[in-house]
Amino acid sequence: MDSPPVKPPRAVKYGKETSGCGLLVSVIKTLDASETNEQREREKLKIEKEFRKTDQRLNELVSRNDGDLTRVMQLFGKVSTQVTSSRERIHVVKENLQTCKQLLRCRREELKKLYTDAVQHKYVLEMLDQVNELRKTPQQLAAFMAKKHYLHATKLLMSAVEATEGPLKDVEGLHDLRQDFQNKRQQLYSKLLDELCRHLYVSSTAEVLQNFQRQSSGRMSSSAAAAAGASPFQRNVLRRSAERMEANTKARKALFEIAQNGYLDVDKSEIIEDTDLLDPDVNTTYFIGIIIECFALLNKVPESIESIRVQMQSELLTIVTKSTHHIMTLTQQQNQNPYQYQQVASPPPANSAEELPEQNVPILELLELVFKQLKLIANAHQLTLKNYHNVMHRYNLNQVKAYDLIEYWGQAQAVLKLVLTDYLDIQNDSSDELMRAQFTEQTTNINTFFSRRKVQGKKMLFKFDKSSHTASLEPEASAKEHRRNPSNVSNSLANKEDALNQSGLNGQNLQNTSFNKHHLPATPGGADRKKRERALVCTPDAGLVRQIYLPMMGYIHEIEGFMKCKSGQSCSLNTFLDNYVKDAYLARGHNRNLQLTIESLSKTQDAWRSIITPEEMKRLGLTRPLLQNTVLVENRISETKRLIQDLPTYSDELLKMVCSLLKTYRETCQAAYRGIVQPETEDKRIYSVAWLKDDDISRFLKSLPNWTDLKTSNARMKQQPGQKRLMKPEPSEEESPTAVQQRNVREAEMLTSNLGEGGISQQEILSDVGVLKELAILQESMEWFAGRITDFANDLRKPIVNGMVGGGVSASPVVVKDGMIKVLMNLALEFEELANTCLLVLHLEVRVQCFHYLKSNPSDKFKPNNPNKNDSLEPDAKVLKLTKVLSDMDEALSSTLHPRKTKYVFEGLAHLASRILIMAANSMEYIDTAGVQRMCRNALALQQTLSSITASREVALDYARSFYEMFYLDPDVSV
Repeated sequence: MDSPPVKPPRAVKYGKETSGCGLLVSVIKTLDASETNEQREREKLKIEKEFRKTDQRLNELVSRNDGDLTRVMQLFGKVSTQVTSSRERIHVVKENLQTCKQLLRCRREELKKLYTDAVQHKYVLEMLDQVNELRKTPQQLAAFMAKKHYLHATKLLMSAVEATEGPLKDVEGLHDLRQDFQNKRQQLYSKLLDELCRHLYVSSTAEVLQNFQRQSSGRMSSSAAAAAGASPFQRNVLRRSAERMEANTKARKALFEIAQNGYLDVDKSEIIEDTDLLDPDVNTTYFIGIIIECFALLNKVPESIESIRVQMQSELLTIVTKSTHHIMTLTQQQNQNPYQYQQVASPPPANSAEELPEQNVPILELLELVFKQLKLIANAHQLTLKNYHNVMHRYNLNQVKAYDLIEYWGQAQAVLKLVLTDYLDIQNDSSDELMRAQFTEQTTNINTFFSRRKVQGKKMLFKFDKSSHTASLEPEASAKEHRRNPSNVSNSLANKEDALNQSGLNGQNLQNTSFNKHHLPATPGGADRKKRERALVCTPDAGLVRQIYLPMMGYIHEIEGFMKCKSGQSCSLNTFLDNYVKDAYLARGHNRNLQLTIESLSKTQDAWRSIITPEEMKRLGLTRPLLQNTVLVENRISETKRLIQDLPTYSDELLKMVCSLLKTYRETCQAAYRGIVQPETEDKRIYSVAWLKDDDISRFLKSLPNWTDLKTSNARMKQQPGQKRLMKPEPSEEESPTAVQQRNVREAEMLTSNLGEGGISQQEILSDVGVLKELAILQESMEWFAGRITDFANDLRKPIVNGMVGGGVSASPVVVKDGMIKVLMNLALEFEELANTCLLVLHLEVRVQCFHYLKSNPSDKFKPNNPNKNDSLEPDAKVLKLTKVLSDMDEALSSTLHPRKTKYVFEGLAHLASRILIMAANSMEYIDTAGVQRMCRNALALQQTLSSITASREVALDYARSFYEMFYLDPDVSV
C-alpha cells in the first residue's frame, strides 16, 4: 500500500494589506488614486501579469500533485462516512441507556440486595480459603523446619499469626489454632536461638578441634582412628559434587543479596533443599544471617540479644569443659597405647631434652585450644552483630541496644579467670585461709607445751627430738661449751630444708584474703563448681602459674588488642593475674619461702655446723664440704633465677627481695663468723682476729705474692669449673726459692715486730681445732657462695628467655637493670671479703699459736711446775704440744680447705718458727750445752712436723739449728 499523501508546504503568508480583501482594497485605492488612464492601464497589466504567473504556478502544482490530491479526497470521503455512522450508533446507545435507566428505576431494591449478597459470599470464600491455608500451615511449617528452611518457616508462621490475629481474630473456631501458632512461634524462637548458639559456639570451633585431633591422629592407632568415626564434613564429601556446587551457589547468592540489599527476599530466593551440602564457612555465615532475619520477623530482636548476653558465659564454660574432655581423651588414648604413639610419632633429637616438657603440659594445651576457639567465636559474634545492626536499621529498631565485642571479651576473661581459679586452686585456698582465721587455736604450735617438760619412762607417747623447736633448743643448751666438733654433725638441716620447701609450698597455697575478696571472679553455682572440679587435665597447683604465665600474657596482649585498650590501660584478666602473682604467689609463696629460710638460719645455731652429704658434693662437683645452709640459700637463688625466667615481668621485685634477703644472710654470716672466733664475751681477745683488724697487717698480707697467686688461681678455677679442682701450679706462676725466702722473712719480721715483748696467753688463741674447722668450712662456703652470686649476676646481663613458651607465643627477653646487677655484684664482693677474712684468720691463727707455744714468758723458767726445768733428751713440752696442734690443724684443714689454701696457711711458718727460736736466745739467762741441745731438738721436731705438712724440707729451721750449734764452737773459729 502506498504511503498517504504529504501535505504541501504552506504558501507565503501575506500581511493584512496583501492577503485576501486587503489586496483588493489596495488595488482599488491605487486605481482611484491614479490620475490618468495610463497609470490605470499599467496597473491593470501588472495585475494581469501576476495573475497569469499565479495561474501557471497553480496548474503546475496541480499537475505535479494530482495523485496525492486524489488519495486525499478518497480518504476524506471514507472518514466522513465513518463519522456519520458513528454518530448514528451513539444516538442509538443514548436511546438504549435512556431505556435502561427507566427500567433500573423500577427494580433498584432487588439489585441492591443481590449485590450485597455477592460481596458477602466473596468475603466468606476468602475466609474459607484462609482457613484452609491455616490448616495446612502446621504441615508446611514442619516440612520447612525439617529442611532447616527457617526463613520460609518464619515467614509462613508470621503470616498465619497475622491472619489469626487480624481478619480472623473473632473466629471462635480458630482459638485452639491461634494458641497453637503462638506456641509454635515460641518454639521456633527457641529453636532459632539454639541454632544460633550452635553456629556461634560449636560450628565455628569445630575446625579447631578437628585440627587438634588431626595433629594427634598421627599418634593414634588405626583402630582408634576408625573408632573415632568420620566427621559430618567428611561424610559430605561423598555427596554428588553437582548438588554441592548448586547448594553453595544458592547460599552465596543469598549472602550477596543480604550484603547488597540488607535483607533477603523470601519469595524470590531459591530454596536450598539440603543444607548439609553447604561448606562450613558458607553454612555458618548463611545461617547466622537467616536466623537474625527470622528474629526480626518474629519481633524477637531484643529478647534474642538479651538471651545471647545471658548465655554467653555458660556457653564459654561449656567450650572449656568440652576442650578439657577432648584433651583428657587424647591423653588417655596415649597412655593406653604408648607403643603405637611412639612408633607413629617422630622421635625427638638427643639434644632436645629441654623441649620435652613443652610437649607434655596439658594446661598449656588446654589454654591454647580454648583461646583459639575464643577467637573464632569472637569472629562469629562479629558477624552476628553486623547482621543485627543491618536488621535494626532496616526495621527502625533504634531503641534496641545490642552488645559489642568488648562485652564478649569481658565474658571470655571471666571464664579464663574461672579456669585459672580452678587450676591454681585459689578458691579452696581462700576457704582454707578463712577457716584458719575462724579457728585460730589450730595454728598454735603444740611443741610449746612440751618444750621444757621431761618425759618420764622409757616409752614415750610423743617424740619431738626432730621438731624445729627442739632443734632450736639443743644448740642453746650446748652453747655454753666452747668446743665444737663438726665431724659429728648430722643431716638435720636436710630435713629442715624439706620442711622449708614444704612450708614454701604451703605458703604458695596460702592466698591473700584481700586478693580473694577483691579479685576472684564470680563463680557459678556449687553444682557447676563440682563438675569443673571433676574435669581437670592436671592437678590444681599454685605452681602452675609459672608454666602458664608467659602464654597467658601473650593471650592477654591479644585480648587487649581486640578490646582496643589504651596505652597503660590493662584488661581485667591482666589485673587478675598480676594481683594473684604479686599478692598471692610471690608474697605468700616464694618470698615467704626465702624469708623463712633466712629466719631459720638466724635462729638455729645448728645450721652453722651441718655440712652437705657426699652425694650432694658429687652432684655439685665439689671436693670440699660446704655448709648446708649456704647450699640451701643458693638453691633459693637458683629457684629465683628460674622464677625470673617464668615470670619476667616481676624480675625487679624478685631481685629486690633477693638482694634484701642476701643482705640479711650476709649479716647472719657475719654474726656466725663472730660467734666462731669470739663465742663468749666481748672482753675476750682473740689475737689473730685483733691482728686482722689492723689495716696495716691486713694490707701487708694481701700485698704478698702468695696471696695474689692464690686469688689468681681461684679466678682461673672459676673460669674452668668443669676441671678437677686440684692444686696444679703452673711453672710461670711459681716464685723462685730466693723470692719465697724473702717474702717469708718479711712476714715473720712484720709479725714479730707487732707482737712486742709480751707473750700470748691461752685465752687469746683458738685452741679448739673444731673451731678452726668450722672457720675453714665457712670460708669455703662463703667463697663458693660469692662465686654463685657472681655467676647469677653475670647471667642476668644476658637476655633470659623462657623455654616453656608455646610456639604461638613469642617470649620477649628479660632485661634487668644495671643497678640491680651492681647490687648483686657488691653483695658477692662482701661475701668474698668474708671468705678472705676467714682465710686470713686461719693464716694468722697458726702463727699466733706458734708465738703462744714457742715464745714463753721469762718468769716461766722459774715456775716449779715448768716441764722444761729438768733437762731431758726430749724437746720441750710446748714444742711437742705445738707439733700436735699443727698436725691436728693440718688434718682438719686438709679435709675442709682447698690444697692451695692449706698451702697458703702453712707456707712460711718455718721461717717464723725459726725466727722465734733464734730470738729465744735473748731471753735465756745462760746458755749451756743442755740448753743448746734442747733448742736443736725443738728445731728438729718442728722441722719434721712442718715438712710432713708442706711436703717440702723446711730449710729455715736448719738455720735455727745451725745458729744454736754455733755455740759449741770457739769464738775464734766462729769468726
